[in-house]
Amino acid sequence: MKTWSIAPAPTSPPLYIATSVAVALGPGFYEEEHDSQHRCHWMSQQASLLFAPASGPCYLEFHVFSEFHDLSQRLIAIDSAGGKLFDGPLVRGWCPLSLPIPEGVDRLDLRVNKAFPREYYPDDRRLLAIRVCAPRLHADPVRQAAIAAQHANAVANTEEMLAGRTELGSTPPSLGIDLHGVCNVKPPCVYCEWDYSKDQEGANVDVPFTLDTLREMGPFFDHSANLVNCSIGEPFMMKNFDDLLDAFGNAGKVLEMTTNGQILTERNIQKLLGRPIDLYISLDAATPLTYSRLRNDTFEKILANLRRLISAKAGRSGLPRVHLVFMPMKCNVHELDAFVQLCADLDVDRMVLRPLNYSDSITLDWQRAGYRFTYKDELLPFETLVRVSGRAARRCRELGVELADQMDFGGSMRDLFQEEFAEGAQSPSAPEIQRPHTTPPGEGLTATQPAGSAPAPPVAEAEFAPVLSTTGGPLPSLGGEHRPACLEPWKSLYILRRGVLPCCYGGSPIADMKDYRQAWNSSTMQAIRAELLQGRFHDYCLRSPACPIVRKSEEAATMPLRQRLLMRARHVWWRFNRDTNNLPNRFVYFPFQWTASRLYRAVTDPRYSAQHARRVWRKITGA
Repeated sequence: MKTWSIAPAPTSPPLYIATSVAVALGPGFYEEEHDSQHRCHWMSQQASLLFAPASGPCYLEFHVFSEFHDLSQRLIAIDSAGGKLFDGPLVRGWCPLSLPIPEGVDRLDLRVNKAFPREYYPDDRRLLAIRVCAPRLHADPVRQAAIAAQHANAVANTEEMLAGRTELGSTPPSLGIDLHGVCNVKPPCVYCEWDYSKDQEGANVDVPFTLDTLREMGPFFDHSANLVNCSIGEPFMMKNFDDLLDAFGNAGKVLEMTTNGQILTERNIQKLLGRPIDLYISLDAATPLTYSRLRNDTFEKILANLRRLISAKAGRSGLPRVHLVFMPMKCNVHELDAFVQLCADLDVDRMVLRPLNYSDSITLDWQRAGYRFTYKDELLPFETLVRVSGRAARRCRELGVELADQMDFGGSMRDLFQEEFAEGAQSPSAPEIQRPHTTPPGEGLTATQPAGSAPAPPVAEAEFAPVLSTTGGPLPSLGGEHRPACLEPWKSLYILRRGVLPCCYGGSPIADMKDYRQAWNSSTMQAIRAELLQGRFHDYCLRSPACPIVRKSEEAATMPLRQRLLMRARHVWWRFNRDTNNLPNRFVYFPFQWTASRLYRAVTDPRYSAQHARRVWRKITGA
């Protein structure tokens, strides 16, 4: 068999691409298929990867998907010379592996200790164990070290969570970052509290995100596998965006980022092609009229941009993965069916159903394109949101569109609200708007993030597609039944200009942006983890009721009675604030919290006063 030698390209391609050699799938792998994220192959409990032997050091990299939550599924890799190259547990979901391959070896035999239980795919005659995708042989030792560190950290993190640890030696496998703080949509989207958000960022509002930022983060960046951009701004406006994308890709990171799509130019499309990026396009409308009521008159331009991008990446499952976002509101919920049809016509990788953020102090009120958008009136009651989820699930299934429903963040929605979900799924059209009679939809929610712009939580790993067993008996355990209701405080940390958040739906920051290292194992983080391990929500969670897990638990009355009573008391307070034009908050919290903290910043940091003055001037002049 022909050997290959290391001959890196002299210019732009990184070493792992310049030295990349094809890997063939041997016996034990089934035909290629698509899951929600990848073109992949199921393998049985034994299979082989075949390649030409190298004349020097090289590394075999591939991604593995395990269905088990408890590290009980193990993978063993043995080379053609009989050497054991890997023997370790697999974490739940997609995880990269990279193994050093000795010189002269031309095959890797993979063995899995146990199969995915057949009860989960009763109509499939195959024996399935794990999914594998993107095998690649290369000669980049830096890339090898990065991938190996990510996997070791992911395993250690899962072990600590399973052991009930609240103080962690691992770093977050998913890292929230804040790339850019400037946006090209002016005036801002009608649901974005732009001025409030910039004020929250305070002295950090102009802090740049550069390659030096990544180096300073050390293991927090090095050991993370997923990056979630949560910036209040448009990333394509960054001057150093190309360099950052290269750094993310070369280190084996998967980047999740949101864009409005209005400057998705040909040059920007070329930046994205082939990269492991989950690109969220904030559209929220199926017609130019509705889009103009939310933003401006660029709807057709965005669709043209999307068609060019999807064509250039060769359709669904090519890179980057394109996710089209729909936030159901009073002004657009009637377009739900049309939006699903648009996703099917464009051949996007996923439709994302994202609930509009809630706030206890929201005052946004716009007149745009002949429509008055009053934020508090646009929020849909919980029962309607569940019906929307049911309707979206049905229409996506009928049209072959993958659905990521962020209302179901943390799972259990269909089980807790079977009647409402079924009503939505069986309805002949999109759910009608029904305003609540008792509990106003906008009550009890925080305003530390721009309205409607919650950071996208990490994409939930899709469950296996075949229909589950209906024999009547319980399905075999996959090790997930004893996990906390929310894994975010173990798996994620969000380092943002407005502060450090323990989860993607967090309310107020727990630390300043620069103090993220201390925040990771701070007393607040450990207390949040401890409460979740006991089946309760920490008070921080209860003060962040934009979180779908908290809201579902409250609506279904599954949280402890004391916490339900506390939430009811807060609802009374929030309702009183709303009905009195927020006077109690302004006269109680405003003087002691808001004014004191801003005055302290103004005295101790002259940059803060200058930045605030510039923002006021821009608001007055429209510059």
